[in-house]
Amino acid sequence: MSFEFVHTSVAKGLRGDSGFAVAVATRGLPAALEPALAELSAYDFDGNRAVGADAIDWAHRILSVAGRSYTVLSRTAPCGSDWSGRPNRIAHHIVVEAHERAAAGPAWMLSAFSGFHESSPAVGEPASGPVLPVGDAAPRPAANWDDAGFDPGWAGIVAQTLLDAPGAVCCVVLPESVSALPLALDVFALLPGEKRWLVTFSTRFQRLPAGGRCQLRFLRAGATGVRSMLAEPGVRVIEVAHGAFAGDGAAARAAREGRVVEATVREAPSTRVNPVLRGAPVLEEVDARTARARRPEQSAEQSADQSAEQSAEQSAERSDFEPRVSSDAAFGSAATQPAFGPVDHVGREHPRIEPRLRADPPAAAAHRALLVAVILFAYSAVALAVATALFIA
Repeated sequence: MSFEFVHTSVAKGLRGDSGFAVAVATRGLPAALEPALAELSAYDFDGNRAVGADAIDWAHRILSVAGRSYTVLSRTAPCGSDWSGRPNRIAHHIVVEAHERAAAGPAWMLSAFSGFHESSPAVGEPASGPVLPVGDAAPRPAANWDDAGFDPGWAGIVAQTLLDAPGAVCCVVLPESVSALPLALDVFALLPGEKRWLVTFSTRFQRLPAGGRCQLRFLRAGATGVRSMLAEPGVRVIEVAHGAFAGDGAAARAAREGRVVEATVREAPSTRVNPVLRGAPVLEEVDARTARARRPEQSAEQSADQSAEQSAEQSAERSDFEPRVSSDAAFGSAATQPAFGPVDHVGREHPRIEPRLRADPPAAAAHRALLVAVILFAYSAVALAVATALFIA
């Protein structure tokens, strides 16, 4: 079930406080999530200081709170004056469950949802969250970029940057304030369906709480503080200007023609080692066992020779705690292999170092027994002396 959270300036909020406070919260909303959502509700009214490209902050962010991740869709915008006459803003957040995510992506869901509050609502605690739109979006030419006076190819450049560097912040710097949600719609339409909900964004980025993620940020060129944000380590910067050509690369052409943009950087191969049960034979071992089963039984002399070789190997051990390397040749031996082990690309185990404790030789056992006897005798003599002294006293 989705949760709804509205934060604005009220005379008396849901929790009894006044000023900027919780006005609406769905019953059952995790208490640990409220402070993070309240921090996401900030809005800078200073147009020169705000770095976001849009007057409204349309956002999709992922919050990690108390060991769990939450998908949050948000709309934050000015809403006139509050009850005391001061400038007010309203932040409306929707916490979306995984099964409620529309295939079209978060930008489409924000644009299609008609239940966002644009003015201060009645304070309350609804029993359930809102009904969310469901739909899909096929790839299409980036017409919204063209309508805003930009080369549609820039939408493809942005999409490819998000795919090639999924862990990096991507800042799209626009020449002036624009309505950025339609631009985000075009970008998400170019992404593969399985990647859309992995991309977070904000059209008027301000700040993030601890544990928050926001990858794509639409910024306004010339805003105070925008250069310091762009100078942060690892940030990908795409500066867009009216009439600037986005190039003729594959991503730019895909955006102009309405095709899915593909990543150009392959994902690094997984370094995870999957354990397998020891004794699951490989093909070569099965063939060897079959061949041995078809051979005539070994003679008594051959069996004696093998026993002698095993005895010689055991007598060759030189230390009380001796490492032993087991190789692929002994893959199926239950006596020499642990239950699990790392496997390479052909299904064989890598060599392992296994400790084996040797039995004590007879001479060492005799010395140890003699030492124990001497110690016991000494203790007995001391006890006798103490008893005699006590008796005399």
